[in-house]
Amino acid sequence: MIKRKHNILKSIIRTVLVLAMLLPFLVSAQNTVETDLKLADQFYENNEVEKALSIYEEIYEKTSFFNTYKRILEIYIEQKDFKKAEDLVKKRIKSRKDSYRYYVDLGLVYREEGDEKKAGKSFEDAIKEVTPAQSYYITLANDFAAVNEYDYAIEVYKNAQRTTGKDLQYNFQLANMYGRKGEIAAMINEYMDILAENESYIQSIQNVLQTILNPNPNGEVKEILRTNLLTRIQKQPEKTIFSELLIWQYIQEKNFNGAFIQAKAIDKRLSENGTRIYSLGRLALSNEEYDIAINCYQYIIDKGRPNLYYNGARINLVDAIKEKIIHTENYTAEELQEVNKSYKSSLSDLGKNRSTVELMNSYAHFLAFYLDSLDAAVSMLNEAIEMPGAPRPIIAEAKIELADVLLILDDRWEASLLYSQVEKEFKYDEIGERAKFKNAKISYYSGDFLWSQAQLNALKGSTSKLISNDAIELSLLITDNIGLDSIADPLEMYARAELLLFQNKADDAKVVLDSIPQFFPASSLNDELLYLHYKIDYKKGNYENAASSLRKLIGTYATDILGDDGHFYLAKLLEEKLDQPEEAMELYKLILTNYSNSIHVVEARKHFRSLRGDTLN
Repeated sequence: MIKRKHNILKSIIRTVLVLAMLLPFLVSAQNTVETDLKLADQFYENNEVEKALSIYEEIYEKTSFFNTYKRILEIYIEQKDFKKAEDLVKKRIKSRKDSYRYYVDLGLVYREEGDEKKAGKSFEDAIKEVTPAQSYYITLANDFAAVNEYDYAIEVYKNAQRTTGKDLQYNFQLANMYGRKGEIAAMINEYMDILAENESYIQSIQNVLQTILNPNPNGEVKEILRTNLLTRIQKQPEKTIFSELLIWQYIQEKNFNGAFIQAKAIDKRLSENGTRIYSLGRLALSNEEYDIAINCYQYIIDKGRPNLYYNGARINLVDAIKEKIIHTENYTAEELQEVNKSYKSSLSDLGKNRSTVELMNSYAHFLAFYLDSLDAAVSMLNEAIEMPGAPRPIIAEAKIELADVLLILDDRWEASLLYSQVEKEFKYDEIGERAKFKNAKISYYSGDFLWSQAQLNALKGSTSKLISNDAIELSLLITDNIGLDSIADPLEMYARAELLLFQNKADDAKVVLDSIPQFFPASSLNDELLYLHYKIDYKKGNYENAASSLRKLIGTYATDILGDDGHFYLAKLLEEKLDQPEEAMELYKLILTNYSNSIHVVEARKHFRSLRGDTLN
């Protein structure tokens, strides 16, 4: 027994010694192969194919590497040397256990040679020879897909479903294959089958659908998806996931009415509390679909006061009604009074308390800026500020709103005091930075340009891009117009005109503005004068005049600081007020190409894509 153990030990030691002796040669051989491969790859990339092929063939004889085999096969087919390609594949089939894969390569050779019959037989042989297991099926299907034989790949996945059982991975792969073939209806059907089995894939499937809905200007894909969903909703009404996806599709298409109908149907079927309809209302409001937003909120209000969203719906309903009116061309005093009644009615119903402070703030803004009821606005905002238990950020918003109203009344000291309070309390928040910017503007309005600029410079690094951009623009305006060779008088008059416009005194602002070039013909404010003329005319509803000012601005001062603003606001004016979408689209495109760092780029891209007919998310 001891002797036997001794012999085994001697054998192990001998083997280790032999391996140790061989190891340098093995490593050297490996290094040689790697060096040769790199050399062959370099020859191939340099289009020296014959040199590359010679090295690849030598390496393959020694190693049978899969990647080397594939490269040699590729070269043979490129050279139309189909006999060598056929021999190469047949030898591979005989020498490999996974021979089923190489029947695909053999079929490829025959297909490229033009023998479709033999190609088809080889492809069928691959399907017959494959071992019935998931990993082998997936490998074979991928091989078929790699040579664009999607029908055979689909057949493999269907065989896999029959022999290895249901697996949603097969559905995803089938959807992919159908998509590659351009069979959109079949692809969408596979995705819907996935959802029918597992609703948690909704986000992934929405992401995929988003990519195929967007570049489909004629709407065939939208109609295929809608038809599939409607059919499934009828056959499986208990599967609300399909209704939810249909709502999603309608929202992508900006069909908020269709989304509202489906949302109502789900809400009633499941006896919900209006959650999805409340969310839809907010989305519709943000997309300026005011009638749909009003319908959503009214639907929730009709559920009665005990509903969780009742108060929010009452508040948002007023906001939707107000936005609808003020965005209407030439709204009337009677329409404004209807909004006023809605505010009064909601406050009467909900009461003035800590949960309605936002409504009070909104009402005060409406009173001040649309009804010119400044005293009533001040009274309302003072009540809001003193409201016990109201959230601090909402109280801060009330202070900013009150400061704005006081600025209209030209009480700059009290306005500045309120802005300072908010700035101090929310020093590192967006609301505090906004208050700081408004305070800097008071200094600007008052002609204290150096102090204003000091505050503006501190805001250039604001986390809010909008505040940062506004601070930079106003700071540059001051710098450009109070330099060593400039006098401050023109800028003081310009600032006064801006304040008058803020105070709803557009006619007075225009008088001051028109006097600047009369008194100071050499002023450097020419582009700013055009921009402010645009704002005044826009506020008064003189859209043609507003557009004329912007055209002059971008025609003469396109490279100055207001160049991107001029392009963007002219585009919006043409799109929304003057019904000239083609020119608007070109202007949005110019912003994307010529003003890539502009704060307007995101919105410009959105408007451009919308005018082009893309489906937006």
